[in-house]
Amino acid sequence: MKIYFKRVIFALMLVIFSFSFATENNRTGFLYNLRELKEISDIMDLVQDRYVENSDAKKAKDKKEAEKNKEAEKGSLEEEEVNKKEEIKEVTRKTLMQGALKGMIESLDDPHSSYFTKKEMKEFQEDIKGKYVGVGMVIQKKVNEPLIVVSPIEDGPAYKAGIKPRDKITEINGKSVYSLTSEESVKKLKGKKDTTVKVTVFREINNTTKEFELKREEIELKYVKHKMLEDNLGYLRLTQFGTDVNKDLEKALDDLKNKGMKALIFDLRSNPGGELTQAIKVASLFLEKGKVVSTRPKKGEEIFYSREGKYFGSFPLVILINGGSASASEIVAGALKDHKRAILVGEKSFGKGSVQTLLPLPDGDGIKITTAKYYTPKGISINGTGIEPDVKVEDKDYYLISEGSITNVDEKEEKNNKKERIKEIKGEKAAEEVDKHKDIQLEVGKGVLKGMLLKEGK
Repeated sequence: MKIYFKRVIFALMLVIFSFSFATENNRTGFLYNLRELKEISDIMDLVQDRYVENSDAKKAKDKKEAEKNKEAEKGSLEEEEVNKKEEIKEVTRKTLMQGALKGMIESLDDPHSSYFTKKEMKEFQEDIKGKYVGVGMVIQKKVNEPLIVVSPIEDGPAYKAGIKPRDKITEINGKSVYSLTSEESVKKLKGKKDTTVKVTVFREINNTTKEFELKREEIELKYVKHKMLEDNLGYLRLTQFGTDVNKDLEKALDDLKNKGMKALIFDLRSNPGGELTQAIKVASLFLEKGKVVSTRPKKGEEIFYSREGKYFGSFPLVILINGGSASASEIVAGALKDHKRAILVGEKSFGKGSVQTLLPLPDGDGIKITTAKYYTPKGISINGTGIEPDVKVEDKDYYLISEGSITNVDEKEEKNNKKERIKEIKGEKAAEEVDKHKDIQLEVGKGVLKGMLLKEGK
């Protein structure tokens, strides 16, 4: 009973204290801020309860590389601070609360966790649907580090200009990106159709820095492309794991089988991933039985996901991967590799082995946080390490538009305009080289399948 009265007295003191700091014209104090404080507290509890730390070996390596670049960026940072002073924003309770929440998520030091305002949530959901105006890049960003290009989107401005997976964007329109959040960076890259944006790119493989001027376009993704190759080989390309993409893949596989397909090349190069549920359904198309993936949340037991849905048979299968193959692409490639269902050809994948969950908030804002890590059927985590191909084939010119690189345009348009697009971007000489360029990863994949068919015939 004494404890009960102490609590009542304490509550009354809080009320008196709060109202002593509140006037009709100047509302301040604990009670007036109670709604905002409760929302912050609820989100803190949610993050603490569900967030899975996204630490890996690559993180330490990237940090060292970022520190090297910071010295070169000091001048740009100082200039940016001056420019920031010019951006005067109205301070409201809402903006203060959003700032607190952004800071909370940024403190996780996780490039895949983000806070979205209501407007940003709408833009993010539009991006998932696959239609927006921008330069066509999937990126990841941590504060005080450059933008990392996970994958340029096929036939988008960045792709056509020659930006590649793992490129590091250090400046946008001459201003450093180091102090920006992921959302702020995306805002600067997006804009009105036909406007331009300049990005400064550092490419680690040859230690070069180059500026690209990109013209913003409406990016509309066509996720699935397929065609028959020679010798009854089918070719199937998936550019991203969008909503219900498994249904489009089923239609494409049915069409290829009706045309006499005996073996298949499944191209997941530069596919940045997407929904976990779609990864499971896509892998299931090629697996007769068994586990596809498992996830390990912060609390509770490991969750196992087995194959489901339609199965298309045990024909010889090659999967093409590269440094831009990430997330859901790695789930599919890892599952089929572990089950010895497919031979992987190309380059080591990106190494994103974490699962993100989008959590809408009552006022229309939202947060996206890492809630689990996923593991291949053999229990292997590829977070920060990637998946090694069975047959390693490097192709530095893959980003160029060539016959082996199926883009988001119709076949006839692709054939007629391919050379002209490169000529416009890179000049006559580059256009001639691209016209002659062969997709060596695709060629090796075809050779592997032909060998498997020959072995089956014997």
